[in-house]
Amino acid sequence: MQFLRLGGRITALRQRLADRIQMPERFKGTFVENWVQYWKGLVRDYTEVAVGVVRDSYTKPKKALLYGTGVLFVYQAGLKNPGEEAFMTLLRGATNRMITVPVELQNPVSADYLLTLERAINQRKLRLLSLGICTILWVDLYDEDDCTYPAICKYTNVGIFNFHKRIVDLGFWNQYWRLKWKMHNYDVNYL
Repeated sequence: MQFLRLGGRITALRQRLADRIQMPERFKGTFVENWVQYWKGLVRDYTEVAVGVVRDSYTKPKKALLYGTGVLFVYQAGLKNPGEEAFMTLLRGATNRMITVPVELQNPVSADYLLTLERAINQRKLRLLSLGICTILWVDLYDEDDCTYPAICKYTNVGIFNFHKRIVDLGFWNQYWRLKWKMHNYDVNYL
């Protein structure tokens, strides 16, 4: 319970600093004084919020643990968000595993999925949309360097209502999960 007195300590420290550090007379009434007042108010507000969070965590520890775990999970998911390089590495590994199996023994679902991805990459239609904690991999209608009218017109692009039909994979926690799922049974044991 020693930590509950932290708010009083912070207030006393802030008061001692305010007493020691004085604004020179030439800055009073200028934008510098307003700027200093703004930052003092901001620090005071965030200090009060931090002290309030600590006090609430003592009164409701389960809620604090849940929030802390959620924040830590989102932070770790953001750190482990896969990008284009991770996708290309996983795709090359899946393709290398697939080419070691004879064509007649390959799972047609896995082979078609890899062929779709390779065609989209070769046509430069594969796009990545990073959302911070996950990455959406989708296929666009046109090449990224295409400058024809249908490619640049906003009415012929992929809209928000049919975007879900263009999604090819979802990347989360350093994995592209549909690629992993499609390659689960890629050889003779797929039946």
